[in-house]
Amino acid sequence: MTLVSPPSWLQAGSYPAESDRQIQQALYATTGIIGSTSMAVTENSPAGMSVRVASGWAGVVGTTQANMGVYVFYNDATVTLTVTTADPTNPRIDRIVATVRDAYYTGAFNDVIYQVLPGTPAGSPTAPAVPANSISLATIAVGAAVTQINNANITDTRVEVTTNLPVGDITGVTAGTGLSGGGSSGAVTLSLANTAVTAGSYTTADITVDAQGRITAASSGVAASDPTPTVFLLMGA
Repeated sequence: MTLVSPPSWLQAGSYPAESDRQIQQALYATTGIIGSTSMAVTENSPAGMSVRVASGWAGVVGTTQANMGVYVFYNDATVTLTVTTADPTNPRIDRIVATVRDAYYTGAFNDVIYQVLPGTPAGSPTAPAVPANSISLATIAVGAAVTQINNANITDTRVEVTTNLPVGDITGVTAGTGLSGGGSSGAVTLSLANTAVTAGSYTTADITVDAQGRITAASSGVAASDPTPTVFLLMGA
């Protein structure tokens, strides 16, 4: 490996698109969708031998050769894909992918396409492999002689992109002793858990304190009374 030159965005220079894709790989380190709802695959309506792919973004790391960088693409509306007629005897598993085609490296096309890759019918079928320059969106269990695909037949295989940029290393917040809440995504809240003590005012309180400093038991005590006074009679001489 050598230093790749020229660098991107020289004021008075030119460079290949591959350089931009390599820079994008600093943002998108792995193949995946960009946004949790992007390109989800669902049954068609009405259900039949077809499925729908939702709108959204994705990034694909080029795999035809090394150092191709990341292709980023966008689907701006729902797309309907046809599923091949079911085998009359055996089930099969199809795979839905989005594939980037770049004729600079191989083939004759410069585009991105959705594909329904039909599996081989068998008693115990397996899904086709993911092609080069592709992202797997879903697999479809196509039963023998079925005439429609339902959501129950679709397995989501999408993953979200990861980044090479520095990010925090906290992956989850767990509520410790005396706390409730926590979580591993989104806005996380920790709350102080209630004890068995009833909120209120206590007089001459008897209390129990746990190792975390919380009052876990409290009751009002009895105030100490003054002793009966002793009266002294002083007699003069």
